[in-house]
Amino acid sequence: MNRTAARLVIVAPPELVPGFRLAGVSVIATHDAQDAQAVVERLIADEKGVIAVYQPFVEAFDPVLSDRLERSVAPVVVAYPAGLSIAEPEERRARILGMLQQAVGYHVTFGRQEP
Repeated sequence: MNRTAARLVIVAPPELVPGFRLAGVSVIATHDAQDAQAVVERLIADEKGVIAVYQPFVEAFDPVLSDRLERSVAPVVVAYPAGLSIAEPEERRARILGMLQQAVGYHVTFGRQEP
């Protein structure tokens, strides 16, 4: 792993790996949350960029690791959703804004917002 360059690394179940590889992204296949947790623990020691982890895996991580990931500034660790959802547009917007807020470090708004 490259300790100097910031990059994006995806931690994904095997069925999602080909799509990420076709997009040219560095991806590590893990079969379950336990495997993903071990990979993420190794990555946070080496990576300085962004680590995106399959949300169902993140939800099953040990609470101590989850707290550490929430506070991490480098690397930034984000959970990406499991798939398409029938969620309302406002729910999707809130999820995206939450991910941006975590990655950027402050609240981002788009257009006019009600108080």
